[in-house]
Amino acid sequence: MEEKGSDPSRLPSRSTPASEARGLTPFALSRLAVLGPEGRKIALGILLIVLVLFGQQLYGRATASARLDPALRHATGPRNVIVVLDFMPDRFHNERISEYGVFSGRDGALNRIRLRNVSPASLARLAAVPWVARIEPLQ
Repeated sequence: MEEKGSDPSRLPSRSTPASEARGLTPFALSRLAVLGPEGRKIALGILLIVLVLFGQQLYGRATASARLDPALRHATGPRNVIVVLDFMPDRFHNERISEYGVFSGRDGALNRIRLRNVSPASLARLAAVPWVARIEPLQ
């Protein structure tokens, strides 16, 4: 039976020309070995926590340009818009949406909300909200 710390595959080996060509110097190899399986589990756990906490905002920002109508992408002044949701909004959603402009009623269906005087900065922030399906100009 071998001792726990004497496994030669876990110890950083001397560098070879092939490993140095790939950028794996003895120092880099020892840094990888320091993490170990427990360290990798902890790093994965931290990554999952970060994704749970910030994943929705990251997704919203990454897909914001797809939600904003092309006519609104380069707005220079306040615009009147229709915010379209894929679901029937609750009071919470109405209150959140009204933070970006002046709520002026529904546009036909309950999931189409009219906002007036939405600034370009508020348009960008509204487009980053992940539960907003589309933002269209009010005709």
